[in-house]
Amino acid sequence: MPDNKFDTDKSVSAYVINLVASVINGTVPPENDANLDWGKIIDFAKKQCVLNIIAYSCKKLTNKPDPTTLKYLKEFRMQKIVVEAQQEIEACDAMDKLEKMGVRHMPLKGYIVKNLYPSPDMRTMGDLDLLVEPDRCDEVVKAFEADGFSFCGEGNLHSNVERGNAYIEFHRSMVDEEHETLNGYFGNGFERATLADGYSYRYELSREDLYIFLIAHVAKHYRYGGTGIRTLLDLYIYRKAYPDLDLDYIHGELQKIGLDVFQEKIESIADEWYGGEFNGEFNSVSAYIISGGVYGTMNEAFLNKFINANDEALETEKAKNFIRAIFPDKEIMSIRYPILKKCIFLLPVFWVIRFFETLIRYPVRFKNRAKHSVKILQIDNDLVNAQRDSGIEKL
Repeated sequence: MPDNKFDTDKSVSAYVINLVASVINGTVPPENDANLDWGKIIDFAKKQCVLNIIAYSCKKLTNKPDPTTLKYLKEFRMQKIVVEAQQEIEACDAMDKLEKMGVRHMPLKGYIVKNLYPSPDMRTMGDLDLLVEPDRCDEVVKAFEADGFSFCGEGNLHSNVERGNAYIEFHRSMVDEEHETLNGYFGNGFERATLADGYSYRYELSREDLYIFLIAHVAKHYRYGGTGIRTLLDLYIYRKAYPDLDLDYIHGELQKIGLDVFQEKIESIADEWYGGEFNGEFNSVSAYIISGGVYGTMNEAFLNKFINANDEALETEKAKNFIRAIFPDKEIMSIRYPILKKCIFLLPVFWVIRFFETLIRYPVRFKNRAKHSVKILQIDNDLVNAQRDSGIEKL
């Protein structure tokens, strides 16, 4: 994979987007007139989690891929049909169990959106996201373990269990507390929800509030790790399924959390991609989306240093951060070497000591620091501009 993910073959990306649009809209798929490599098409589609949709489109092509590729796509599509059926059974069983336990719960994101696709297997889920009462989350995990699920970790936001093709994330809240604006808006999730018809403990958001959550979820991934073409497809399909959404309410609520400009930009891209024949032109935001993002786990403060720097200061900011990573300031060094509080003139000596001490005693830490330092210098200006251009104000 290239260091600069903006190097993704844009012609391949555009063709995949047009194939996906043809399936979603029930139109004739475009032929591969440019003789694009099917291996690259499959790689990109798989990375973007839309390969099973591509498999549907290829059945209608006049000039189909070679027999080996066609067989692979057919088998992949059949596999996803099986996986989706298994996931649906497990999801229904999980929610029935929570209902019997008397635990308030609410399915989020993929489980709702998949049923808006022409066929739910076109939108298989990596996991089932279920919001549960936070003070009963541990109890829920233990109950599922007793039913044969395996515990597979937890974080600030959710606890996870798995069995077969079912991977369930029990969310304690809709958004992690580190995203103060979003967490403050959505609260525990149940505050904005109502009981689903026919249930005593299953809740659901209004169509408008769920769409607001989908936009916020896309924004979070866009800023802190990158998103992909399927997330925009979700938004397009959702709006297509519910043309009577209260758009004024949605826009007003997104304005409260600083995502109204991002909404406009992201919806415009989704409509351009999936509303008809896409011409293959990408702007900074859409190019960043097809790249998959590059920032990974960089923290907000670090990222904002680059987003907020002007063009002239960007290279200077990179250099400063690179130097600080190798030569920490006296405050940081004094924590590790208290003698510096009295003898600061020894700081250069202890920079050398720190270097060799870390190299010898903590080789893994040394390696990670080296990667981090290089990563600073390799930050691509186009990627920084993609963040600036997104319109995301706060999360």
